[in-house]
Amino acid sequence: MPYGPPGRPTPPPRKRGGGFTALLLVVIFLLVGGLVKYAVGHGIDVGIDALGPEPETTYTPDPDAAPAKTGDNPLVTDAAGTLVPASCDYAPWGTQVDRARGFFESAATCLEAAWKPVMASNELPFESPTLSVTATTDGITTPCTGSTSNFAAFYCPANKTIYMPISQLQTDQFRDNWVVYLSVFAHEYGHHIQAQSGILRKANSERIDVGVRSAKGLELSRRVELQANCFDGMFISATSGGGSLTSSQVTLATRDSYGRGDGVGDMRDHGTAENGGQWFESGLNHNRTTQCNTFTAPTSSVS
Repeated sequence: MPYGPPGRPTPPPRKRGGGFTALLLVVIFLLVGGLVKYAVGHGIDVGIDALGPEPETTYTPDPDAAPAKTGDNPLVTDAAGTLVPASCDYAPWGTQVDRARGFFESAATCLEAAWKPVMASNELPFESPTLSVTATTDGITTPCTGSTSNFAAFYCPANKTIYMPISQLQTDQFRDNWVVYLSVFAHEYGHHIQAQSGILRKANSERIDVGVRSAKGLELSRRVELQANCFDGMFISATSGGGSLTSSQVTLATRDSYGRGDGVGDMRDHGTAENGGQWFESGLNHNRTTQCNTFTAPTSSVS
């Protein structure tokens, strides 16, 4: 189930013929539509090159940043890398901006407490992300999306900000099942961890080298997204182990993780629903960063 609003506007019927101009319009529609379609329709996030600038302009690391590494990154080669179970005092969920912001701020506190020790133990830098919670996407400008309003919940590495627009969370469908919103937030927080550890910088660099929308570039994007799914599962495991989630909530989050992914006609940048769920469960069942090393996984498991 996507986090974006249900339903999409039906595009006008295309006329037959039309020569070069029509062909050019179709190509532009497919390229742009593929990005917008996934961002609005599936809405977990908009990927590492978003709807705006190419990756090299969306993430400029500071001189003290972690070394750019993926499969050999210390975060995912540390056999002891785990999120310690801890009780989290989540603020009550509500669709009003103030209540939703309070909920996500309380979740951010728990996520920081879980991830910061793992980063420190591997001598990796850690800086808390900025949180943006708004009613809609109207009027929001970000370094990763520009002024477009066609985005859902996502992380922008350029300004280290997690965007959680309430209108894009499908609250009419998930209602008060706030574990779903917690899970998507933990996924986006996983992207922040990737950025802090140097994983995202290396993945961006490699995508630029091979072409961000080439087959290899899209595979790299899937490895990034599926790893964030796994990090999400790790946190759900930890907060559940601390007594903050019920077994039925964990079951709901798990079932939901199998209900989203690249569909027919979507850009192949997030992975299939089946692989998305399996990587989530890998994090949930093992709670080890080594089990989230998507960059050394076979291609079949990141399809």
